[in-house]
Amino acid sequence: MKKRIFRITFLILIVGAVFYFNGGLEKLMKSQTVEAFGDLIVDFHVPIGNPIFSLFNMKPSDLETRQIDVTNNGSVSRFISTRGIRTGGTGPDPKIESVLLVRIKDGLIPIYGPVTMANFFSQSAGTDGVPLNTINAGGNKTYNFSVEFPSGAGNLFQAKSVLADIKFGTIVGDDLVINEVFYNVDEKHQLRENRGRGAIDINTKLKFQWIELYNGTDHDISLKGWRIYNESGKYFDVHPNKKLKAGQFALLSHDGSLWRFWNTVAGGALRIEIGAHFAGGLDIDGDVLILKNPQRDEIDRMSWGDNTSGFTPPGTNPKVAKGHSTERQAPGFDTDAASDWLDRNSPTPGN
Repeated sequence: MKKRIFRITFLILIVGAVFYFNGGLEKLMKSQTVEAFGDLIVDFHVPIGNPIFSLFNMKPSDLETRQIDVTNNGSVSRFISTRGIRTGGTGPDPKIESVLLVRIKDGLIPIYGPVTMANFFSQSAGTDGVPLNTINAGGNKTYNFSVEFPSGAGNLFQAKSVLADIKFGTIVGDDLVINEVFYNVDEKHQLRENRGRGAIDINTKLKFQWIELYNGTDHDISLKGWRIYNESGKYFDVHPNKKLKAGQFALLSHDGSLWRFWNTVAGGALRIEIGAHFAGGLDIDGDVLILKNPQRDEIDRMSWGDNTSGFTPPGTNPKVAKGHSTERQAPGFDTDAASDWLDRNSPTPGN
């Protein structure tokens, strides 16, 4: 599988045009503790311009904590990442950050650490920073950062100090991805064309399957020449004359008749009618979808059920119940792992 490259955009200071999630613009201007970028609003509870951590004269077992509130003010879920940056300090080697222990919790739930502060700086310096977890659209989380001076560190680090800032961002993809698949159709979401004449036949079920694509890049992508293959090796063309805008979803279906059963379809989604079953139809018990660009390079793949070939290493994305979909944790978030996917009991086409 072609490994996806990520980029993470870290927060920069924007003051004056951000609507803070708890009290509006007026509270934002008074608080002077909020930084924002794009859809994310972050309250560090530390005055702007001050380091998040100013650590000096720490004694064995001392603990410094910071509560940081992050709100996703956008319309789609986002996978959040963080970065630690050393901005100053005193004392010769070994630096005090080589023994300080960093932990991060989502509320009371540990999600990172303990690692030394030096390792936190180096691990978070990469392209993706330190991935944390997903914040749903309109949701917010409180991340608790703590720094501990271990009891066994000794006197070598006395009179040494370190200053550190914390930044946040979102991880997004650099290409088109398969974002959600509705393959196990239930009676609520299919036409009862043969009502009163027995069970619904398989062709009717296949007619009401759908696939959602997502453009997580910062530019439009032409869908001309793109193809999706399944386990059988068959394929279908996405569309010859459509462009998917940056941040936009595309919904692929047999035809448009199924959408009258979905009252949650976002108005901004691009709807594309394939005019046939997806390469003969998606296998409910297990299948793989492989997305290829016009040059026939593999850009994305995923699978479910008894097919584990959609991930690296091979992994199981369990078969969902009727009426459920399988969806990425956050739009465009792709590490090529089965853990990127979840069972969505209320599918979200176009969201």
